[in-house]
Amino acid sequence: MEQEVDVLVCGGGPVGLLTAYCLARYGVSTYVVEQHERAKQTMYGRAAMIAPRTLEMLDQLDLTDALGQIGFVVRGQVSYKDGVRTESKTAASSNITDTFFDYLLLCRQRYTEDVIREGYEKYSKKGVKYGARLVDFSLENSKVRSTIETQESGQLTIRSKYIVGADGGRSKVRELAGILLEGEHINRHWIRIDGIVETNMPEARRGICGIQSASHGSILWACLDHGATRVGFALPRKLWEERGESITREDVIEEAKKALQPFTLKFKTVDWWTVYSVGQRLAAKYRVNDCVFISGDAAHTHSSGAAQGMNTGLHDAVNLSWKLAGYLNGWLSEDVLETYATERRPIAQRIIEQDKIISVVTGGEIPEQFKDDPDADPNKILTQTYEANASLNTGLGISYPQGSLLVASLKSDEVLKVVPGQRAPDVLLQKPGIRIPLRLQSLFKFKGKFTLLSFCGDPDKTRSSVKEWQQFFDSPDSFKNYSADVFQYITIVAGSNESGSPDEHLGVPSLGNTFYDVDGSAHKRYGIPTEKGAVIVMRPDGMIGTVCNLMDGKEASRYFAQFVIARKEKSIDIHNDDKQGAVLAAGEISLATDNGPQWT
Repeated sequence: MEQEVDVLVCGGGPVGLLTAYCLARYGVSTYVVEQHERAKQTMYGRAAMIAPRTLEMLDQLDLTDALGQIGFVVRGQVSYKDGVRTESKTAASSNITDTFFDYLLLCRQRYTEDVIREGYEKYSKKGVKYGARLVDFSLENSKVRSTIETQESGQLTIRSKYIVGADGGRSKVRELAGILLEGEHINRHWIRIDGIVETNMPEARRGICGIQSASHGSILWACLDHGATRVGFALPRKLWEERGESITREDVIEEAKKALQPFTLKFKTVDWWTVYSVGQRLAAKYRVNDCVFISGDAAHTHSSGAAQGMNTGLHDAVNLSWKLAGYLNGWLSEDVLETYATERRPIAQRIIEQDKIISVVTGGEIPEQFKDDPDADPNKILTQTYEANASLNTGLGISYPQGSLLVASLKSDEVLKVVPGQRAPDVLLQKPGIRIPLRLQSLFKFKGKFTLLSFCGDPDKTRSSVKEWQQFFDSPDSFKNYSADVFQYITIVAGSNESGSPDEHLGVPSLGNTFYDVDGSAHKRYGIPTEKGAVIVMRPDGMIGTVCNLMDGKEASRYFAQFVIARKEKSIDIHNDDKQGAVLAAGEISLATDNGPQWT
């Protein structure tokens, strides 16, 4: 058996599925293999927390609504110490601002996978091949030839232009590619157990509880989908030394009861439990041999202390997929693919540095760097660590460095509240005539395209600038003339939508659909003066690529000229007896005829 696709994705977990879903959504052919049979996979447990920024991104991919029908919404938390309610000890689920997704969604991995898979199958008839294990791959004529071993039909050969390893911490793709996983494996073990519980702890279904235990350190209590609860804590060293890998479910349940004291705990059902070791490791490279990429746990591993494993992996998937699709579709230059590692690897490094502290203090111990402080306290250190990394853990504060290929440098004289490399804030707008507010991010979806947000300010004050922007847009020098189908447009006008038409307000035809910033809050959030206006270029992943003045369309073209394919390509049909020439915009082609010489 042999298949040929653009991209082979190894791994049928959330990261692999989202990578394939995005690629298929952007018109790229994919094939997904997962070594475990679906019926024999762990049905529950594993990753559960979906952070606000991840929810924003999944919403742009038409997935959040379905997840919201399943998961448990968490706003805020409650904490206890020795049975007494105390100040909250983490910032992960509180003080989330500047997003309409101001909550955490707790949805077990099984259901997250189901939602993404259903989305993927709408775009790809191939679906996911379960019980299919990557054996080897080689590079042949600029393609990857992968050998897949299936449980039902023997070997399968897949030829692809690229292979993506989203196959977990023991990644076969990473192994075959010779990518080193650098870091350390720590002799600490954590317990996670999910099920339906009974307890006398107050507010047990509040969402997230942080419990301080004198015997077990910091205890995680998280409400899950379908009425289940997750209890997690560091396994006491003594118990691990006594039982080791022979530890049983009953041992884990009894330990959970001890950890929750003085509250009572009874497991009516147990869906899933695990004891796992903690380690922080980071792949030396995210791309090798030009055509091999890794993402998710294949690229970075750490504890679940800040619940960042799946979230970080899903961000990897979104980042990689639009760049890979852009190149494969002929829209973007190959240089764009190098930015996947330069943008995503430093984020994983930050999470690992945070995790080195969390994984120690969760067990009630003091990290090495704090041992000279006589007042050091594990609970205080944990609180401080969560607070210091709140924007990282919610995902809302993740940013990429300015001055890179896809992130322009902001001019020093700009006074905007947003800068290139940051996430583009969501704001409320209104349609012409309709007074019901709409979220900016609901007006377009992730399609692998750059979105140009023309903030036109007050038309009475910016009409000449808007006209100049429109004139450049229609000129031969404009990126509008690029052959790449990689742009979409939204025009935003500050002012009332009570009467009139967009074109009449602006004085020129608008770019894309026009929406009204009735109270000026959208311009204010972006820091754009209504008497000046500005153009915000949003990348396909919702991050800001560049900012330019309404009168400076050339700046936008200079930005896109770095990586967008501008050449127009035309296909022509030349018969053997055709004596006419053909004019091409650029480049040279060779045509073989049935008889006679080649034509160039």
